[in-house]
Amino acid sequence: MSFKEFDLSEYIHALEDFKVKQTDTIIKHWGSIDNFDMFIQKIKDDEENVAKLAIQHFGSIEKYTEEMKYNLEHFSEIMNKNLNEEAEKIAAESDLLYGKLTADLTCDVSSLQIQEVVSEILEFIKKYSSSVTLDKPLINVLIDSYSNDYVKTITDKKYGKGASDYIVKAFRYYSENNTPSEK
Repeated sequence: MSFKEFDLSEYIHALEDFKVKQTDTIIKHWGSIDNFDMFIQKIKDDEENVAKLAIQHFGSIEKYTEEMKYNLEHFSEIMNKNLNEEAEKIAAESDLLYGKLTADLTCDVSSLQIQEVVSEILEFIKKYSSSVTLDKPLINVLIDSYSNDYVKTITDKKYGKGASDYIVKAFRYYSENNTPSEK
């Protein structure tokens, strides 16, 4: 392959143009212009490998550049769609976990099976809310939330009468029987 086949200058120019025209979007999704500049610099530093991948996946640098230009022109739409899909995935996983927890409301909340689900729920929440800072332990926030009459009504409607109280009992048992580092 000739050097021209590895030339990403048109794509890099499109990124630079995007940076000038979409500063707010860049800050929203990359955190800062500096982060976006680092992204561009990484492409420049590894231009040959990026070009090889572009050719491998798109057939040519030209097709890759056109596709990337389209993505830049529709960046906000694409990000919103991806964020919505991610939110739906998180909601579905959350529903699955709470459904598992409340599948049999007669099951003893101290059982290993139930306490493993509580642990899964806590890990799941920590995974998707790592940037949230709480004034008190997460488990206590959850106990308070599911003790709230409004949340209780919604939860019981979704998972069955008494589900919210059951969740509170399961969380409370976990809280009382696990070390603080596990909460």
